[in-house]
Amino acid sequence: MKRFKFFIIPILFLILIDQTLKIMISRKFMSYEFDILSGILRFNPVVNTRLSYIGNFFDPLSNPFLTILLNVFALGILISGYSLYKVKRENTSFPVKIIMIFGLAGCLCSLIDKLFWGGSLDFLQIPNFFIFDLKDCYITMAGIPFVILGISHSQEISVKEYLRFCWNKFKL
Repeated sequence: MKRFKFFIIPILFLILIDQTLKIMISRKFMSYEFDILSGILRFNPVVNTRLSYIGNFFDPLSNPFLTILLNVFALGILISGYSLYKVKRENTSFPVKIIMIFGLAGCLCSLIDKLFWGGSLDFLQIPNFFIFDLKDCYITMAGIPFVILGISHSQEISVKEYLRFCWNKFKL
């Protein structure tokens, strides 16, 4: 737990921003729709009760039990991946901090949405494409550096090594 203390306040802050906005929007702004950046970004609040973007197209991923299980799995991957990273490196690089802060915040916001909102209150829309919320931005901000780091360090850590680490560390 000591390894994760640095991340607690930024993660809680991001969750607070996401959930506070959703509470404000749900109470006062559900009937509003307007351009934020003309033709690029709109405010258009909608509750996505399909529980995930892919759930809109693939029924099993709109199942509450399955989506909650996937959230817990994603949290486990982030935490176990960071644990392996800390075994291999003493100092945490800035991109890894970004991945952890935004990844954990995004996963926890998603879990809160599923457990307490019964879906996600999405309110930002790229016209004629899709609608999203801050949690989705958090996940994207974690995903991009994750992919870049994964590609650039693919020779250092293999999936086999990660699975072996998880097996030994967590006695799976």
